[in-house]
Amino acid sequence: MLAALTVILLLPTIYLPILGMITLFIWPVPITLLGVRHGLRTSVLAMLTAGLIVSILTHPVTAVSLLLWLGFLGLALGVCFRRHWSPLQTLGVGTITVLLSTLLLFLLSFFLLGVNPFSEGQLLMAESGAQVLEFYKGLGMAPEQLEQMQAQYQQVVEIFRYLLPATLLLGSVTTTFINFSVARAVLGKLGQKVPGFPPFHTWLFPRNLLWGYLVGILFVLAGNYYGQDLFLEIGMNIQVIFNLILILAGLSVVHHLLRRYRLPTALIVVATVLVLFNPLFSSLLSFLGIIDIVFNLRKL
Repeated sequence: MLAALTVILLLPTIYLPILGMITLFIWPVPITLLGVRHGLRTSVLAMLTAGLIVSILTHPVTAVSLLLWLGFLGLALGVCFRRHWSPLQTLGVGTITVLLSTLLLFLLSFFLLGVNPFSEGQLLMAESGAQVLEFYKGLGMAPEQLEQMQAQYQQVVEIFRYLLPATLLLGSVTTTFINFSVARAVLGKLGQKVPGFPPFHTWLFPRNLLWGYLVGILFVLAGNYYGQDLFLEIGMNIQVIFNLILILAGLSVVHHLLRRYRLPTALIVVATVLVLFNPLFSSLLSFLGIIDIVFNLRKL
């Protein structure tokens, strides 16, 4: 039954672009549920069965790519849930699993198919940027503005190459967290309690994180001073990762304040989205996160 559900979730991922954006990240959940309730052997058989059916209905390369990318995540989460590991341990194991699976998929794509996923990703971003520019050109945007937008897109494509390690790590964490949350919610509905993370407004981050952010700054300074691109790339990736953590720390403080004044949940969600997508507010959140880590503003 759950193997069939895996197939049902995989097919929209391949054929339906909009719905597939949702199912792409949650199709391993049935495999996780089988692992929790019936063990690793059953979940492996279900994954292989689902992969065989999908390969018959679509294409073997597509099926193998999807199974290699997130199939092992479903197996890993099932093992962690079954052994009652802590949420942080489960998130760590899942993140490492997705990272290794992604790197394995990239290597197979490069050596067996002759496709460089990194170059393809940059090319796809460049093509998307060109389509956006054509759209705005059709709306009658001024040539000066179009040139400025084109320069910005080229800068984003170049930054993507520099920040690929951080992108892979953060993407792996996000994918694992989504599957963890969905699987935990489903197991709760089935009467099986799985410990989750504490409420977001109570999250506290250790002071050691500030050293990581400082190391990133030092690498960037060294790269600029000595003209070493490697130091610069390392520093930029470290800064992106730790800056996001600091933003989460600041956002946790904001949630704490909003909940103290008993504001509606919908308003809190809207405020969160607006803050995250505003560069100025993101910088303020990062600074607030540093202050909270050092002085524990909430006295938790």
